[in-house]
Amino acid sequence: MIFSFLFCFFIRSASGAANFECPINPITAESGPIGVIPSNRVGLSVIPAKYDCAYHFLIYPGWALHFSISTHYDQLLGDNITFTDNLGVVRLLPTPNQHIDEWSSAPTAILHIRTLSNTSQMFAIYEFVNVEKKYQQVIIPTGEYLALENMKNRYFTFSSKANDRVALNIAVKNTQDYDTLLEFMFVYDGGDVRNCQMVGRLSNFLRNKKISTSSNVTILNFYDGKSPSYLIANDWSSEKPLLFKSREIRAFAEVSVFSKYKAILTSKNQQTTGELFDASDQGAAYTWICSDCNNFYWTVLKFHKSTTTVPKAYIELRSLSPTHNTSTLLNYSVSATLDRNFPQLIPSRMFTMINHYSGIAVTLDTSTSQAMTQRWLRPYDGRRGTIFSPSIWDPKTPPTFSFQFEDDNQKFMFGVNVKEVRIAAAGESLTIKTGPTASDNFSYKEFVSDSTDFWTRRESKGNFMQIAYDGLDRRSMAIVSFDMKQINSGTRDDPLYTIFVSI
Repeated sequence: MIFSFLFCFFIRSASGAANFECPINPITAESGPIGVIPSNRVGLSVIPAKYDCAYHFLIYPGWALHFSISTHYDQLLGDNITFTDNLGVVRLLPTPNQHIDEWSSAPTAILHIRTLSNTSQMFAIYEFVNVEKKYQQVIIPTGEYLALENMKNRYFTFSSKANDRVALNIAVKNTQDYDTLLEFMFVYDGGDVRNCQMVGRLSNFLRNKKISTSSNVTILNFYDGKSPSYLIANDWSSEKPLLFKSREIRAFAEVSVFSKYKAILTSKNQQTTGELFDASDQGAAYTWICSDCNNFYWTVLKFHKSTTTVPKAYIELRSLSPTHNTSTLLNYSVSATLDRNFPQLIPSRMFTMINHYSGIAVTLDTSTSQAMTQRWLRPYDGRRGTIFSPSIWDPKTPPTFSFQFEDDNQKFMFGVNVKEVRIAAAGESLTIKTGPTASDNFSYKEFVSDSTDFWTRRESKGNFMQIAYDGLDRRSMAIVSFDMKQINSGTRDDPLYTIFVSI
């Protein structure tokens, strides 16, 4: 970058006395896109004693001002140099330093130099930057997230299709950590950088406001720092009722209805544990995001007696984020046999857990190891669970799945409920096999049309259960629940039982 090259060149030049003439009029881009202070020097320069000058900069809409400053002064002598951005935030520049960057958006910025001594030195280069020309805009719909690690030469606008206000939440890999790099990202309250005002640094926006005044909010990183955090945006306003499985459950399309809302970030081959609490009917919502995987294994759910209202407590899981307004896919309440539901596979990059009237401990694993896969596929006495087409959790993924639960040393009564199946294209099929491994093949076919919800149940004794859905069309899907009960080794095996659903 030319700006960085110039600074490195200037800072190596000889220091000495300089002409620190204080300008009368504001400095604008019309006087030149790049300038230096002092105007006649190209390196650290001695500032005169009893010098007091505020350099005012007028920044046009859609532009920004970039300062690179080097200083060497003694605050104990009463000398200081400050930078005031467009929001009026005053920053005392650290010293000594070789290179500090400061940015300001429109409309104004001030560099103020005050000295009592004649020993202080400084040198600064400033550049007016046309943001719309240098940075490319990327539009992201609410309900989705942004990885903050790569924002170079781009700025990002979250936009609500529902024309709702936009709520921002940060997700860090360790929820106890604070991401200092958020200090260097600018928030514009609107859909672009020309017609909308910069309203604060992202760190302050998340801490004090979190919500836009319009249906758009824009994020820009002038400093190019690679933050490891993710930023998720949701619609803000009130709830929308939804009727699901003959029970009225509120479909939370926006985050304002929750008692609290947080986002949790993880990555593959990580185990995340949490202690979550909520005492309200609205529930506390937590959106879990995996940065580089599409599977969560939920391995632990425990209700704490001291913080759980047993008759009312329940946990629900929904796909994606609240803005997607999805129905409940998994629901758990206090039970003596709760542990038998785990591990439970959640085939998605993102989902939302809502906690009602309870204090809970949870553990989720994103391991891609063979050991984790084997744990998911291992039968045990009393186990139950649900298998979903991944497309139910995330429409961007295919509906296909195939799992085989097997134990060569134990026999089980396998129960299977086909809760829902939708076949939208010729050649697609749902196949369920339960029985002993070495058995004569027996086939059962049931033909269905576009959509079926028939709660078909089949049972068979044996040591394996295979559930596979071969779906090609994104409109296709299947939901199958299962249960297992260990039986005596002397019990006679049933022949292989197969359900084959296709068109």
